[in-house]
Amino acid sequence: MGWPRRFLGLPLHPLLVHFPLVFWLCTPVLDGLAIARQPQPWWQLALGVTIAGVAVGAFAVITGLLDYVFLSETASNDVRLAARHGVRTGVVWCAMTVKLLIVAMSDGGRLLMAVCLIADLAICALLLQGFYLGTRIVYGDYR
Repeated sequence: MGWPRRFLGLPLHPLLVHFPLVFWLCTPVLDGLAIARQPQPWWQLALGVTIAGVAVGAFAVITGLLDYVFLSETASNDVRLAARHGVRTGVVWCAMTVKLLIVAMSDGGRLLMAVCLIADLAICALLLQGFYLGTRIVYGDYR
């Protein structure tokens, strides 16, 4: 028996992806508040939602890979679209993980917060592209 792709009859990947999406879209807002106002509690909240996104995102990536393997076995036309979606969201997960490692190894400061804000905005742009491609897979828009 392979890894389960469903929970209570629901597909796991679409169920999980909403959590890192929301967490990571909140991150630049919280980083911006940390820069514009006092760093605390905004900086800690930004790091917390980034960590939560990376943790849940790991499961979303795994379930997405399982769905991709199943999709590629069916020889569906969705394989290219799913690959484009997976590459973008996989890069987002890796970028957020690297960002966390850099923040953990640094001593902080406003410059780091500004760099994180710029990185978060770029990462969120890529995340929204991946989200868009994922919705095209789910809703069947293959233009």
